[in-house]
Order: sequence, then C-alpha cells, then structure tokens
Amino acid sequence: MTAYTNIGIYILVLPLSYFATSAGRSQPLEFLGALPKRDGAQIRGDLFAYCEYRDTAPISWRPIKGQRPMFEIRTGGFRSYCVVHKLVFWVLHIGRKKDQQRDIETAAKRMKDVFGG
Repeated sequence: MTAYTNIGIYILVLPLSYFATSAGRSQPLEFLGALPKRDGAQIRGDLFAYCEYRDTAPISWRPIKGQRPMFEIRTGGFRSYCVVHKLVFWVLHIGRKKDQQRDIETAAKRMKDVFGG
C-alpha cells in the first residue's frame, strides 16, 4: 500500500498481518482484545507507526539478539515481537515484559513458520 504525503512524496506503508495458527487462532489479536482499550490502542498505535515509518518510527523498538530479523516493539510494560517478510509486517506474538524470554522463544518459532520453514 502506498500513501501520498502533502509534500508530494510517495511512501510505502507495509501491510499489517497478525500471525495465526493453522487452526485460525491468533494470539496477538486475542491478547490485544483482552487488554483494557487504552493499552490495546497504544500497542496498535506503535504497530501502525512502524508500518508507516519502519525503523525511523518515533517508538521504542530493538532487534532481538540471536533472532534477527525479529525485533520487539516496547509499549509500556508490553512487548510486541515482529518481523518484516516479503514487504509484510508480521506481528508474531504480544506479551507482558515479565514473560519476555518465553515470548521470544514462541515468536522465534512463529517466525520460522512465516518464513516457510
């Protein structure tokens, strides 16, 4: 998807896709749906900002050491684990900071599924 800015420049806005199992279950969407509206809106705002601005987005994000090209977007006490593959922005997993190590392992397995392996 492209967007036209008011200064005449076209930018590529990455399409957003939430990982889902073969049974159709999506942990990221279920997690977002269970949060208070304010928290969910803040996380979605950061995800949408990355879709539009990528690594120049005014959000807190960092690559995951040993799991590249996966990265995390930090929104308060929440972490969204993501990857860009074939110009699609994939949200692999979302969780609380306290569950970070387990969530990274889960997201890494999902990243392999997205990459076809």
